[in-house]
Amino acid sequence: MKVGYGDCNGTFGELVQGIYEKKPFLLTLPITELKTKAVFIPQFNENKIIGHELFTKAIVACQKLLTMFNLPSGGYLRMYSSIPRGKGMASSSADIVAGMRAVADSYSLLISEEMMSKIASEIEPTDGVMYENVVAYDYLGGTLIEKLGKLPPYHLIGLDLGGTVDTVLYNQQQIQYTSQQLQDLKNAYDLVKVGIKHQHLPSIISAATISARINEQFLPKPLFNEIDYLSSLCQGGIVTAHSGTILGILYEPKEVDGTSLQHFYQKLETFTVRNQLTPRFYSNTSSKLKNLTTPVV
Repeated sequence: MKVGYGDCNGTFGELVQGIYEKKPFLLTLPITELKTKAVFIPQFNENKIIGHELFTKAIVACQKLLTMFNLPSGGYLRMYSSIPRGKGMASSSADIVAGMRAVADSYSLLISEEMMSKIASEIEPTDGVMYENVVAYDYLGGTLIEKLGKLPPYHLIGLDLGGTVDTVLYNQQQIQYTSQQLQDLKNAYDLVKVGIKHQHLPSIISAATISARINEQFLPKPLFNEIDYLSSLCQGGIVTAHSGTILGILYEPKEVDGTSLQHFYQKLETFTVRNQLTPRFYSNTSSKLKNLTTPVV
């Protein structure tokens, strides 16, 4: 037994979310720049895990994990997170997974993604952040549907449109999709699979945009049409947090078919300044965003 360490990435909403084959699902969009880190310090003289009230869900998950292994549950859990809360970026799920990984590290436990998924789903509807790369995940049942693989190179500019959403409350409502929307969601799911298999980002962009537009019927975002238009300037598309407050522009890291990224960045700057928004840049490439004077942090 020792001081244990764990971490977990957040997400930028979901590539696609809805119903597929009568089962709720989401396709994850993991973001390595968004991270929760956890430190677990075991204590023999404590009979419970002590931590900040902000991370109550993670504390409960860690206690459940120790009970599962019939181990003493005393200790201190310290959490450090760069993931905004209440925005649809998997902050709670990342807290839960990072905490369990720290406890497992402390006790040298071998825990599976399935085990973490089961515990997390007992606490709240959860994202599939315990799995690497993009996965299809039943966020209500807490089960993996299938692993899809790594995303091709991308750039993503994220915009927080304000406010917060209680994911637990939001997911208690029954969303009624039309038959056409269900077919479109199936097509979007298949497009992501094809896009990952062939490392073809435009297929994934199309899928995310389909899902984002459907989601506007249930949780509309301010400025959606304007951001949708901006995405067309870089031949990109829209990514949304289906139960959150963020929208993103997903696009290729290079100019395609004569598209001027400089023109896009200029229009984006004008838009964000006018609407008092701060764009945030994410990418799975080593390239840096250039020619954009609006702060991207």
